[in-house]
Amino acid sequence: MKRTYFCPHCEVTLNPSTKLILRVAKGQQRGLVLFSPQPGNYNAIWSPELQLSQGDRVSFYCPVCCEDLRFETDEHFARIGFATPSGTTGQVLFSRTLGEHATYFVTKETVRSYGEAAGQQAGLNFFGERREPG
Repeated sequence: MKRTYFCPHCEVTLNPSTKLILRVAKGQQRGLVLFSPQPGNYNAIWSPELQLSQGDRVSFYCPVCCEDLRFETDEHFARIGFATPSGTTGQVLFSRTLGEHATYFVTKETVRSYGEAAGQQAGLNFFGERREPG
């Protein structure tokens, strides 16, 4: 069963072939990154002009509409949408920090986590409620 990943802003398909394509930026550096669409597979191919290191926090953008994919309620994560052939839809949240393997597939019914850092996100709210400063 192949998932289709899409931009939450313009809804363009982000995995037209075997890889998921996103724009990435850190400071003045800009480029493309190709991800495996398989949950839990953290292999990625970066544009050669990007000089990135483990622990760097990057920004992800849609390669078509150029909208920021930052998750509105927790800037530690980026967000894209997904759909399956059976009709299940949801969102994928993934860490913006290089080397931090934390990915969440969120639907109306479930949250599935992948990566060794996924359990370290205390207080992460998947359903969009903003916390009031206490």
